[in-house]
Amino acid sequence: MTTIVLPTKNEEESIGKTINMIKRLCDCRIVVVDARSSDKTVEIAREKGVEVIYDHGKGKGDALITAFKYASDDVIYVDPDMTYPLEKIPEFVEALKEGYDVVTGDRAAFGKKALPRALRFGDKISRSLFRLIYGRAVDNLSGFRGLSERAIEKMRLEEEGFGIETEISAKAVKMGLRMKNISIIYQPRLGETKFRPVTDGLIVLKTMLKYRFIRS
Repeated sequence: MTTIVLPTKNEEESIGKTINMIKRLCDCRIVVVDARSSDKTVEIAREKGVEVIYDHGKGKGDALITAFKYASDDVIYVDPDMTYPLEKIPEFVEALKEGYDVVTGDRAAFGKKALPRALRFGDKISRSLFRLIYGRAVDNLSGFRGLSERAIEKMRLEEEGFGIETEISAKAVKMGLRMKNISIIYQPRLGETKFRPVTDGLIVLKTMLKYRFIRS
């Protein structure tokens, strides 16, 4: 069985819609990993009948690592803010069944007002740097991915903050894991963004360089 992981922090505007849609799309286990939300995120998730666990408050990477250990299964994780097309989940499930280790929702296009121009430019630079350093075109910042149980065990992920997605991409390339990109359209989010352009941008760059020169 595949587990759908939803990392949350104050997502009351979208968590209910996200869970409802996922339930219509696949017969998957759903786990919310929460960063001690101060709104009704957890209450809504529990009302929808899904499992809720808590991370250690150290960032998105911490949330995902906590969820991976809890799930002990193939995992698809997605930001529950309606930015990613949940209707693509069955394609991710099928790709994992086919034997792919890392499936990435490649943001091939952006909906109107989905991302400010400055952030879109930064995203383009990040992808270009990743391709230059690792020799492979990957959306290293995508928050919509599928990971096989084997890949999770092999990668031994450690980035507790925003660098987790770049770590996944870097290790997948260096370890020769079987990868697949699924083109998606990124839409405007519900609620406030948690991305810090300068701080998180530097974290991404540091993560790229760190895993390029570490033997896997």
